Amino acid sequence: MEGNHFKINRMKKKSHYIRLLALLLLIAVLAGCAKHARREIPGPEESFRKAMNLFERERYYRAQELFRDIALNYSGSTIIDSTKLYLGLTYYYMRDYLTAADEFQRVGQLYPTSTVAPTAQYYLAMSYLEMAPSYALDQKYTAKALDEFQRFLEDYNEHAWKPEAQKCLEECRDKLARKEYAASLLYYKMSEYASCVLYSDEVLANYYDTKWAGAAQLLKAKCYLALKDDEQAAGELEKFLAKYVGRKEETEVRALLKDIRNRRP
Repeated sequence: MEGNHFKINRMKKKSHYIRLLALLLLIAVLAGCAKHARREIPGPEESFRKAMNLFERERYYRAQELFRDIALNYSGSTIIDSTKLYLGLTYYYMRDYLTAADEFQRVGQLYPTSTVAPTAQYYLAMSYLEMAPSYALDQKYTAKALDEFQRFLEDYNEHAWKPEAQKCLEECRDKLARKEYAASLLYYKMSEYASCVLYSDEVLANYYDTKWAGAAQLLKAKCYLALKDDEQAAGELEKFLAKYVGRKEETEVRALLKDIRNRRP
């Protein structure tokens, strides 16, 4: 009996020891988890570094999540302007140009003196340019892109991206000019000469430095010829020869002028 009693007491002590050890281990694990959890809550700078690492590896969706988290949780951070810029760039490279444009516009509005403001302005213009369809369709985004590239060149005239911005601006102007000229040509084919002259004048007034200006000048002259107004037609043809030297249409222009002169008494 005494042996059994001793054995039972020993088992009770062992069980108590195991429970105590388990409790201590649980406390240690919980403490370690808490410590680990504290280490795993990064500040805005660490989160930004992780987001940039993802961005540079073109993992834009995951980077976007981190940039968005920083923007929501650390709005007063010194890196908030860069965060919002790169948030916009993730949308841009994922081809969500409309959302990207909104983000870039916010950067310009909220942080106009930031070092990232020029980049935001450039990519705002690029976002609109990417949304612009072919010349035959509605050109509202082309017009917006033109306005934003002009603003970039006015505000950041010494920027390294100036040549690229100028090239894109010229692309916008060319597309808008082509749109107006296409309308003018359509009216000419429909014998709506007054409307044709109106649209030709739009090209000549607003896009005089594009390749479509010479074509508009000639088309305007042809309208007056169709209206039997040789004097006006001759004036437009003379303007063509003065402004657009060396153009392929020059032979046609000279032939039309010769015909007008031959008809004069």
